[in-house]
Amino acid sequence: MSKNNQTSKKQQQKKQSTGGSSVPEHLKGMTKEERRQYYQKLREQQNPNQQKKKQQKKQKQKQQPKKDQNTGGSSVPEHLKWMTKEERRQYYQKLREQQNPNQQQKQQKKQKQKQKQKQKQTNTGGSSVPEHLKGMTKEERRQYYQKLREQQNPNQQKKKQQKKQKKQQPKKDQNTGGSNIPEHLKGMTKEERRKYYQKLREVSGEGQESVIQNKNKKQKKQAQKPKKMTKEERKKYYEQLNKQKQEQKKNWNQNYQQGKQKEQTSQNNKQKQNEQTKQKEMQKNQTKPKKAQQLSDPRVRTLTSITSHISSFKRPTTKELGVEFSASVIHPLTIELSLKFSSGKIGGTTGRCIALLNLFKILIMEVTVRARFSEDVVKMLNRNIEYLIKHRQFSYTMFSVIRTVKEWVSRVDSLEIKDAKNKMCSQIDEFLRKHIYDAEEEITEIAWKKIKPGDVILVYANSRVIEKILKKAHENEIPFRVIVVDSRPMNEGKRLLKKLDNCGIKCSFCELNAISYIIKEVTKVFIGVAVILSNGSAVGRIGTAIVAMIAKRSRVPVIVCCPSFKLSKKVQLDSLVSNEHGDPQKVLTTKNSKSVKIQNLPSDMDVVCLLWDVTPINFISLVITEYGLLPPTSMQVLIREFKDF
Repeated sequence: MSKNNQTSKKQQQKKQSTGGSSVPEHLKGMTKEERRQYYQKLREQQNPNQQKKKQQKKQKQKQQPKKDQNTGGSSVPEHLKWMTKEERRQYYQKLREQQNPNQQQKQQKKQKQKQKQKQKQTNTGGSSVPEHLKGMTKEERRQYYQKLREQQNPNQQKKKQQKKQKKQQPKKDQNTGGSNIPEHLKGMTKEERRKYYQKLREVSGEGQESVIQNKNKKQKKQAQKPKKMTKEERKKYYEQLNKQKQEQKKNWNQNYQQGKQKEQTSQNNKQKQNEQTKQKEMQKNQTKPKKAQQLSDPRVRTLTSITSHISSFKRPTTKELGVEFSASVIHPLTIELSLKFSSGKIGGTTGRCIALLNLFKILIMEVTVRARFSEDVVKMLNRNIEYLIKHRQFSYTMFSVIRTVKEWVSRVDSLEIKDAKNKMCSQIDEFLRKHIYDAEEEITEIAWKKIKPGDVILVYANSRVIEKILKKAHENEIPFRVIVVDSRPMNEGKRLLKKLDNCGIKCSFCELNAISYIIKEVTKVFIGVAVILSNGSAVGRIGTAIVAMIAKRSRVPVIVCCPSFKLSKKVQLDSLVSNEHGDPQKVLTTKNSKSVKIQNLPSDMDVVCLLWDVTPINFISLVITEYGLLPPTSMQVLIREFKDF
């Protein structure tokens, strides 16, 4: 025994000195220190920079003196560094007492109250203990509640006692059987009882069919269960899965690279074409003699110094349209829609929003997905939106509609492509139905009741909602008269006048410069607007602010009808912060006078044709939305609570 102990001790010493089984063979002859030095050299060869950093850290730690914990380090102010921690704490405590003398007294009172409460809880129970039990200790209260439970539920106590008795009983013998086994078989084991019952079945002949059926059922279940794979089968299965995944990745990368190449080629073609057009224009301008104080583009002279930040009016040329067609990047329907926007065939904000949403439906259904649905759809929408903004600027409502559509696209990314396209189209249809068509009908039902017999209603320009309100009141046989006020160069009031005259409504026409003469007859003013801002002011067709101001001075109520999707969180104090330029040539041309072209005007003269103005909140009496009648001061609340597209 002594020899064996000596050999085991020698082996342990060898392992500690030269390494055990975990040490590689070419290092087993080394000691621990030699191995450590060997591995350290390897690390220095692999990462020479890391070793330098460690040495620099050690040098910094040696050079920097340790901060004195008693007198304070660099974070302590200089006039307190000579103090210890306790002295500084007392110093700051005195400062607090001088600044807030009452606060120290309050803290002392709170501490005393807490100590009293703790003493009560330990001795007689806290505030949660009822008053008639506060004199008892914890054990007395426990016994008291136990007796109450026994009185309320005597059966429950019996059940607990029975459970305890069962636990105390000795366990049944599994070999010889328990109480459920008949008495003449209790001396047998399980196997003996099983053989005994099997012989009885064979003698009687009963139960053979059931045994066969059970065997068949077991065989079916075993056949239905999937067979367990061996190691080789599992390896093959996982190899096939990995191959499929690699093939899918290759296909995806190929499609993604092809899409990138196509986009790059299209962008390069665009740049080349733009450079060629610029060079041609430069050559033309060099050949032509320059006039005094005249720019290359005469439309740029229509901007004054006040409105220079607003984008000028640009009518699309055939060259630009040809470039977009040849690039095959812009959908032909967007080009058609841009021409309608710029020419004024679709002028109102609601009409432009409806046309834009219908265009989005077509673009989403025709898009080809290469990488991800959301990325490809957003790229395609941005491309077409930028083209539309070139020819005419969007309103606040159109930008908010675009934002909501992009949010819907991001939420649908987890679905399949067909399901995602169908869901997007259904959401756009629901938006059109709920926030535009149904909202206009609800506004008409609320607003036509405000028209009373004998009223003279003044209307400015052309509005979809106001047209429906007047027709609804005429259908309900209310006798009233309408005065349509209009202004150049848009002349939108003439369209509304024709529609109302065809319905049989009594109408009269007036220009904007004669409104101060006609306002004496008017009882109510109905106005449709493009946007209602969060400060209560409204952005409408230019001239609405003048109409509202004259009506307010004459004490005539101004009622603004606007669906909730036209509400905006932005604030605008005047019409020069953000606006839009129309065609300046329409201001100069009239039917009864000779047409004057912008090129023939003198160099000092500029023509401005703004399309929108801002009516302040003071000039608005009431706002009608699908949510009801509201004052203009509550627009911010309505934006915050109900504007969830």
